Amino acid sequence: MAEPLEPYVPDPTLRAALEDFGQQCHREISVPPQTRLDRGYGGATLFVARLTEPVPPGRTLTRKVFVKVLPARSRNREVRGQHRARAAPGDFARRHLAEQIFPPIDLRDGRRLMFEETTTGGARVRALDELDGDDLLAAFRAVLEAVLHEWNGVEPTPGRTHPPTRATALGPYLERELRAAGTWEKVHDAMSIFGFHSDAESLLIDSRPLPNPLRALDPASPYHRQPIDFHPGFAHGDLHGGNVLVPCGADGRPYPERFSLVGLSAIDAEAPLTRDLAALLLATVLRYVPSLTRGESEALITYLVHPQRGRPGTLPGPVAELVRIADEVGTAYARPPGGTPTWRRQARLSLIAQALTCTTFEDLRPDRGLWCLRLAARAMQAHLDEHPLPSAAVPAPPTAVGRWPVSPPAIPRRETGTAHPRQRSDADPPDAGPVAPPVVTARRVGARGRSPRRMLLWCVLAAALLAAVGIAVWVLDPLATPPRRAGNQPANTGLASFAKRCW
Repeated sequence: MAEPLEPYVPDPTLRAALEDFGQQCHREISVPPQTRLDRGYGGATLFVARLTEPVPPGRTLTRKVFVKVLPARSRNREVRGQHRARAAPGDFARRHLAEQIFPPIDLRDGRRLMFEETTTGGARVRALDELDGDDLLAAFRAVLEAVLHEWNGVEPTPGRTHPPTRATALGPYLERELRAAGTWEKVHDAMSIFGFHSDAESLLIDSRPLPNPLRALDPASPYHRQPIDFHPGFAHGDLHGGNVLVPCGADGRPYPERFSLVGLSAIDAEAPLTRDLAALLLATVLRYVPSLTRGESEALITYLVHPQRGRPGTLPGPVAELVRIADEVGTAYARPPGGTPTWRRQARLSLIAQALTCTTFEDLRPDRGLWCLRLAARAMQAHLDEHPLPSAAVPAPPTAVGRWPVSPPAIPRRETGTAHPRQRSDADPPDAGPVAPPVVTARRVGARGRSPRRMLLWCVLAAALLAAVGIAVWVLDPLATPPRRAGNQPANTGLASFAKRCW
């Protein structure tokens, strides 16, 4: 007997659609109790279900499928992504991309229900997010190598030693990456939530001004038009640990080379190839950020921004290995020496875009979201240091408009569900920044004036002062009025007269 859907699928519209589907196709559909409802960039919901169907003679066949519920705004985008995914040459799509096994079902509220069967078949699977240690590192490497070398394999061409490149500019590159992640509108709001102006030239973080990565998106910024070359190709577009499924044997041993990718709505055939690498790398290392000391957090940012400098000695093994593997696989694909500078440059820009994207995720706020903002600013500083503009095009000295406090509050914010950052230890360097301070204090300056809260306080004080003067006039007027003179006209002198003029 199949498990009832109600305990695991609380949405009544979705539950009714699944039950109707099972009746119409003469199959029993159930949801395993351990199912997790995962959400990707596009707002879709993905979970595991089991289909049981009769097969002759008198037997039943059960297979595992993935049910994906698309929001109304992206229902057609998923179909286009499926077609793009299978347009690539080679066997990557057949070996690693989920198949649509039934026609999609349109729900009455505009959403779309889709059924995907992974390349893992009926094997027990674990998401990459559920792996750790050597299993995680092996699966991480297998996914990146397959995406680059199998899905985007470059045929040998006379006179070319590295993948082809395309030309663009810094502002359009970052804008394209944010739009692809669905965070173009959200990232400016995230900056204000953290206490910064999205149009400021710089951000003051730990008393150190860093360039604001969002300024390059403004066509008025001289950095917006800075020329950029990048390697294009196929990208999954929503590559995080929840969309990577790894089959396991009966003993629980994973087989990373047989991984399967689900959630194909954001596939792009002309994307920067570092999009997937940066997304999977950052999503995976963020699992470890809350447990790092401040010195380790600083070392991780430095290693992500400058992987060519080698692993910092203070960084723990698993986190350092993830960064090393991503850089090693990427530069090997770029085929040095010709492609390595271009690859590392675009990898850093994709890292900036992915870090900004992560600031918009509510489940990463405030600690890891702020850490990502700091990473984006540091990466932008490194980019501008290595690729400066001509002196005539450099803007005026930046104005710091925000402040990241050095010491986090003693009480963590409970609604985020994230770990509270560690307090500073004697072993940490004195100038190391915080891993994840829960609160950012904004400081607004210049033509924008004072903050709304301070202006409101001044208005309240002014109103109270005027009210006090009015009361004084009313109380003191009978006492301060002198005897009437000839003509019954009072003298216009004394305290009451002064108070009346003030009132």
